[in-house]
Amino acid sequence: MAGIGFKLQNLLKSESFINGIKAYSYAAIISSGPWIYSLLSFLAVSFFVTSEAEVSRIFQISVIYVFAFSQIIAGAFQLVATRIIADYIYEDRLEMIPVVYFNTMICLAPLLAIFAYFIFSSAGIGMAYSLVTSALFVITGLIWIQLIILTACRDFKTISYRFAIGFLISISVSLALGSRFGLMLYFAGFTAGMLYIFLSLNNQISREFSTKEGSHELYSDRSKISKYSTLFAVGFLFNLGAWADKLVYWYAGGGRQVTGLLYENSVYDRMNLILILMLIPVMALFTISVETNFYVKFRNFYKSIIEKENLESIEENLSLMKLSILKGAAAILKMVAPICFIIIVFSSQIMGALKLPPDFRTNWCIFAVAASIHAFFMLSLILLMYFDFLNHAFVSTAVFCAANIGFNLAFSYFYGAHSMGYGYLAAITIGFITASYYLKSSLKDLIYHTFARERIPGEIIVEI
Repeated sequence: MAGIGFKLQNLLKSESFINGIKAYSYAAIISSGPWIYSLLSFLAVSFFVTSEAEVSRIFQISVIYVFAFSQIIAGAFQLVATRIIADYIYEDRLEMIPVVYFNTMICLAPLLAIFAYFIFSSAGIGMAYSLVTSALFVITGLIWIQLIILTACRDFKTISYRFAIGFLISISVSLALGSRFGLMLYFAGFTAGMLYIFLSLNNQISREFSTKEGSHELYSDRSKISKYSTLFAVGFLFNLGAWADKLVYWYAGGGRQVTGLLYENSVYDRMNLILILMLIPVMALFTISVETNFYVKFRNFYKSIIEKENLESIEENLSLMKLSILKGAAAILKMVAPICFIIIVFSSQIMGALKLPPDFRTNWCIFAVAASIHAFFMLSLILLMYFDFLNHAFVSTAVFCAANIGFNLAFSYFYGAHSMGYGYLAAITIGFITASYYLKSSLKDLIYHTFARERIPGEIIVEI
């Protein structure tokens, strides 16, 4: 699924600083579009809506809930759909991409709608609020699925522009009408922007992958779904684990009820911005550089087996693939280390801008270190799934999720609010150690596993 990364690499060939900025900007939007959209809208409304504190707070909490829970629910479907689509690309059955896409949407949308209405109707703000926020929740969840299809698209400029236009629509409507007519117009503007993004990306997918054959075929390949059922759990547990510490500090660790089932912990919610700011550039780097470079070595390794090359050649390609993994990890380290350094060194200034109490400075620094480790945990999981070690990925995510819930419940109970970040650091460290252990042992015996499973991927030709 590294297709769009190869297209973006063409921008880097000119060695122009401007083209480099463009390439990484496109990669960031494509890999993390909803994150960027939600973060910018969140900050924009928070900045401009200063005279209506209650309206601003309800808007912020609602957006956080939309972002968090849509990611958790959609995460259960993302990896399975990604893997099935990748198989169809390998089989040269591109007409099945929109089939998988639309059927995934059909299965996911009702789940999103039911959960959203249950959460937001409890707020007691009114039917209009419940319907608009539920619509926003469903749209956001479906956009998470669109993102996996877009990695196989080529028109990255149009995709990026549509996210930008959607953001402008959101801010324009929210600030122009929300300040005059209240809370519902802020949500209406935000939802209008997301709806534009969803519809335009849906048209993009339909147009790019439209074919005469199979476009209306119902997807019923249960064998593929059953084969990759572990990925449902991996996607769900990873996203649940990523939000587990926030859930603990909302409901059990000193959080405050806003209305209904909506809770907040203003300190921890703003501290969580570190994770988003850390992972957006990492995802961009992975899309444009790490995954593409690794994929070439990955393909060459299996190609040498398919073409029955001698053992020395196979082992050489294996060594080159391992080296590409190390280079990818080094590239991520070069990106996250300076960001983490800046966040820690300038913690007082950043926390002041975010209106965070200065006595949480240690927690802020702990969270920054944990967010850095999170990037490497993601890399380890992705590599495990590349090699089809799905059970190892499942165990790693389950350990991380359980540890993040358990540690944060314990820390919040015994140490209170000043334990924020410590449980997350412990959990993500254990999760990373587990995943990296499995990855190291699996790569050590990769040739054996490849032949023992009698499942050798063929070469996938990527047009650049």
